[in-house]
Parts: sequence; structure tokens; C-alpha cells
Amino acid sequence: MPDNVKKYPINRQQSDQNRLNSKLKERLGYSGIYSQRDPQQFFNHLSLLEQQKLLKEFKAMYFQIIVDYFTNESEINEQIDRFVEKAFFANLAIGKVVEIHMELIDSLARELKFEGLHTEYLSDYRLTLIDVIAHLGEMYRSVLTESFVISGCAND
Repeated sequence: MPDNVKKYPINRQQSDQNRLNSKLKERLGYSGIYSQRDPQQFFNHLSLLEQQKLLKEFKAMYFQIIVDYFTNESEINEQIDRFVEKAFFANLAIGKVVEIHMELIDSLARELKFEGLHTEYLSDYRLTLIDVIAHLGEMYRSVLTESFVISGCAND
């Protein structure tokens, strides 16, 4: 097989990658969403008081997501998007989201038990956690992929 035929798929792939890189540059520039985050506003860089205040906001937002998750399907994606965007800009660890979920579900379980009601259906709210983590994980993944591709463009 001639050498130029063997190289064609590699050159084609490289060409496609370059085209993708330039499209990303056009669309995102070098000021994509990742660069809009302020490391000084990251959760771990905040004072203890600021962390507590932010956690209170996250818990309130997440509680509303739990309340509306099975009843208000038309707005739930928007609520999740707002929560995820706020978590993303605060660089909130996914483990912290799990903690918030568990605290709220445990609190609801205690209330239901106190009132003599069953708590079995609370396990359905694992779907809420999965949904939120999937959104947040996708946002982190996309940004890492975009920043990798863009930084790869800068090195070209």
C-alpha cells in the first residue's frame, strides 16, 4: 500500500481536530466558562463564616429541588441548572453535594418518623442526587475537555 494512503486517515483526523479547535476558539475564545471562575470565590478559599453561609444557600436550593423533583417537572431542570452553576463557580466538591443530600434526607426521615409516617419513599430521592451529580459532573467534564482542547490549540 502506498505511503500516502496510510497517512490519509491520520491527516484527516488531524484536520478534523484542527477544525474542532478553531471552532472552539471562535465560540469560546480563551475566556470560556472555566476562565470566568474566580479561584478566590472557591468554597475552599472562603472563610469559615462564608462557607457556612454558602452551604446554607446550597441547602435551601437543594431542598427546593427535592420538594419539586416529582411534582414540578417543568421547572426542575432549571432549578438543577441554577444549583449546578452556583456549585460549579464555587468549585464545590461532588462529595459536598452528597453530604447536603444526605443531611436533608436524614432530616426529612426524622420528621416523618416523628410524625409516625413511613420513610420508604425517601429512597426514590436518590434519583435527585443522581440527576444533580450527573449535571455537575458533566459541567466539570465539559470544562476540563474544553480547557484541554483550547490549551492544546495554544500550543499549536
